[in-house]
Amino acid sequence: MPDDAIGSVTANPDVARRYLALVAAATDRLMAADDPAAMIDALFALIRDELDLDVYFNFRRDDRSVRLEASGGLSRAQRTEAATLDMTQSACGQAMRERRALHLTDIQESGEVRTSFVRSLGIDVYLCMPLLHGDQLLGTLGFGRRAARPFGEDERRLLTLLCHYVALAQHRLRIEEALRHGIETQARLLDELNHRVRNALQVAIGLVSHEVRSASDTATRAALSRAAERLQVLASAHRPLYATAEPGLVDLAALFGDVIAQLRGDAAVGAVAAEGPVPVPIERAVAAALLLDTLLEGGAAVPHIAMHPFRAGGNEMLRIAFQGPGWGRHVDLVERHRLVARLCHQLRATLTNEDDGCLILVMPHDGGEYGTGIR
Repeated sequence: MPDDAIGSVTANPDVARRYLALVAAATDRLMAADDPAAMIDALFALIRDELDLDVYFNFRRDDRSVRLEASGGLSRAQRTEAATLDMTQSACGQAMRERRALHLTDIQESGEVRTSFVRSLGIDVYLCMPLLHGDQLLGTLGFGRRAARPFGEDERRLLTLLCHYVALAQHRLRIEEALRHGIETQARLLDELNHRVRNALQVAIGLVSHEVRSASDTATRAALSRAAERLQVLASAHRPLYATAEPGLVDLAALFGDVIAQLRGDAAVGAVAAEGPVPVPIERAVAAALLLDTLLEGGAAVPHIAMHPFRAGGNEMLRIAFQGPGWGRHVDLVERHRLVARLCHQLRATLTNEDDGCLILVMPHDGGEYGTGIR
């Protein structure tokens, strides 16, 4: 505990109280930080007067590379020089290799190569500590004084404790950075995949439409037109317009509206009601859109569609109600229409009816992070 770590070192209650206040303030800032460099800057500003600090260096280690992450008390030229230090010849490099703190004094009277840079800054006392999270070496954090006063035991204990919190915060930020990078990479790959699929479908639509114009037989033209229509439904699901905030999910309510607009034009206005976006995985959205297209086959009246996510038996479900003249009679399509049966099986959906004018489709629903949030 911080009070044990500090209180056991200094017998001065005023110093102990000040150090505890610094630890509390530093912990709040470190745990809430979202920028690694700004985080160390804020810590330095918090403790520099209490500990009589003049400079600090924070080197970050990634795999086998080391770079200057943050520094304070330096001119622009000095920061540039610090960024190009040879770690094999520096005190920070030694602290990383040996994974131990180095407390260097009388630097101005020393000719050691490892302290040549801090000596050029007028620093006489330097404390450099490795930043460790478990066995993982994250880098180093070093503090320097121009005053020829070594760091006392209580000061070293305080800085060691603060470095522990810095390492914890930096580990958290690296995990978050890796997650963001993974999500961004996934989003880019999904966008590229959707783009390629959409382009391929548009080519297919163009080829089928050409065959429609070339066909002389009425039945053939009708079949090809139906195929082109279904390809257009598939292409719609891959349009960025219906993407949600979470990669790989599509707003089903918006997609249904577009499908109806393609088939019936202005009849789509106000046809679909939902409390907000209804995000579903794109493969499920494609199947649901094809099911809607099939249900609208044969000139059926455009229904009023209401989407409502709900919880049942610990699972999140999606209820889609199709209300319109004769829509309740579509319930037997599962038995007599092969495509409807296959799509319902793919969606793990059931079709029921409340009356002659209302068809109910219920299917599992995973709204993702930006879904309904039903509990």
